[in-house]
Amino acid sequence: MLPLKLRTLLLTAIFLSTLGALSSDDSKIPKQEFGLEEGLLPEDISTFPELKTWAIYQSYELEPDSPHLGLADSICRMVPESGLRFLLEKPSNTKSTVYLYLDLTKYRPLKGSKFKPRKLQILVNGKPKRSLLTEKNHGFQNPVEIPLEPSEYPDGKIYVELVPSQNSVGRFWGIWDAFVVENRLEEKE
Repeated sequence: MLPLKLRTLLLTAIFLSTLGALSSDDSKIPKQEFGLEEGLLPEDISTFPELKTWAIYQSYELEPDSPHLGLADSICRMVPESGLRFLLEKPSNTKSTVYLYLDLTKYRPLKGSKFKPRKLQILVNGKPKRSLLTEKNHGFQNPVEIPLEPSEYPDGKIYVELVPSQNSVGRFWGIWDAFVVENRLEEKE
């Protein structure tokens, strides 16, 4: 068994190298980088089996990493209570609306579970774009779609910030994938 710090570093490297390889192979997907942060904690990265086990103990069912654009790798960057900020780059020569997609962790409560409502605020370049609510009988659709006009990222930089509500204790929220495309995804994609 690998030491915990080495395991976290390896998972992070796999996650980042997968994102880099995907962005260079498909010209429709902008360059994607989740920057390596100093002092990553073991809780910062999780895999589908780890989150599924946690969900079972909470009487939840975890929705898997979406396969959109072949990005499914079942590795998730968890969102700390203080929030998470990352950068996506899109060439600013686009003259029409582009679409930011966020594939977030999504849980469905099983019968008899105690599922308290939780909110996640999504900001793009410092401006609130969407607020998600998940509760016992209400959820959201993955991946979350956010249209962006060219004026919202004039220098090609799209800073995405995910901010959990104050009652979201622990690392409930996570992000499987984030990408920007010029054409909306089809429902079946």
